[in-house]
Amino acid sequence: MSYGQALFELDLSEKEIEDARKILRESPELKDALRNPTISFQEKERVIDRIFSESVSSFLKVICRNDDAECLEEAFLYYDQQMRRKNKILAGTLTYVTKPQEAQISRIREYLKKEYQAEDVILELKEDASLIGGFILKVGDRVMDRSLKGKLEMMTQNLAWR
Repeated sequence: MSYGQALFELDLSEKEIEDARKILRESPELKDALRNPTISFQEKERVIDRIFSESVSSFLKVICRNDDAECLEEAFLYYDQQMRRKNKILAGTLTYVTKPQEAQISRIREYLKKEYQAEDVILELKEDASLIGGFILKVGDRVMDRSLKGKLEMMTQNLAWR
């Protein structure tokens, strides 16, 4: 079982998780100290107990006891994925040349909700002029490439195979 799965199964409040994540994000020195093998586990344990809630501290102590503090960010990311899955929230990326209008983004979200039976969609928007025109929609390992760059590459590939 991964640390992310363990964190998810602890069933902590989202606020506790966010508070812990914020503390670790805003204090790179703390993250470094938790990763540092020259600092004893007892010292790390004292710091953890002073800063974090009891439920989060027990999780962090296990990670530190196993010298796996470098896995913290990955554990939080996995936790996020599991929470989105539990709450039927889909995450995707829309890469474009010209930013779509809100109505277009709304239609894309509705399409994704229907296609993936999701309650909500978190859509990251990225601008990329190299696409020439059109867009690329990426959800999980599925990619819908409707860009001119993608079409040109496909045409080049088809001509090369002939």
